[in-house]
Amino acid sequence: MTRLSARGYTQIRHILVQLPERDKPRAATLAKVMHERKHRALLLYILLLTCWPWLQEQWKPLEGSVWIRALTAKGAPTWSASTLSRAWADLVELGLVEKNRENRLVRVVPRREDGGAEYDAPGGRRDGWNRYFSIPDAFWNDEIFAKLNLSALVMFLVVAKETSRQSSVWLTYDDMEKWYGIKPKSAQNGLTELRQLGLVKRTVESIDAPLAPDGKTVHMHYALTNEFGYESRKALQDRAKKAIKKRQKKLKKSDPTQGTEAP
Repeated sequence: MTRLSARGYTQIRHILVQLPERDKPRAATLAKVMHERKHRALLLYILLLTCWPWLQEQWKPLEGSVWIRALTAKGAPTWSASTLSRAWADLVELGLVEKNRENRLVRVVPRREDGGAEYDAPGGRRDGWNRYFSIPDAFWNDEIFAKLNLSALVMFLVVAKETSRQSSVWLTYDDMEKWYGIKPKSAQNGLTELRQLGLVKRTVESIDAPLAPDGKTVHMHYALTNEFGYESRKALQDRAKKAIKKRQKKLKKSDPTQGTEAP
């Protein structure tokens, strides 16, 4: 599945994690998934977005058994025909997919990450509703997805979103509900799990705070590690953009009327 997508990473809009308008509530789809404990549905939706670059061109929908095999791994939630059907139904209820039956198969089409519109790739657009972060294919190929409980998966996505343009992010448990709609304890549990797995590193910064008892306070900064870190993800995206430009040049040489493709 990841080889067919060719890009090397999945594009996920920031609005899955947090809505962009600062003067309005910021909690987004991710908070609802967390509160309703829709772990399987979240994994299935991310995999659907991973596959969509090639899956949208397939004339025949994938068999349910293909999705089940792809999501089955040691430590991951167990999958069966019934749990797959329930996960698709959950995604429909969340507004994240549309389902249509074609003979004995079901064709699923993703909707935008906030459920508010039909899906299209975010591409190179920079507005708040289309800004995106990337999840490298190692998330699937190395079965990282199978190691994360729901709290850890949610916080993995939060940190990935917040480090799409910087190497680390300052997070406080007390502000998690205001910023993302996530309970402080859930955020703490998720970040602790990620640190234990070596997927997140934490650095502590001492800050002057004259009104604090000892005149100091600390800021906790979090960053994803290895291939999920900011520099690695940026390099992956840069390679993909170069590959697209190379393909565009070949197309123009063979057919000068060809248009350009957004990265």
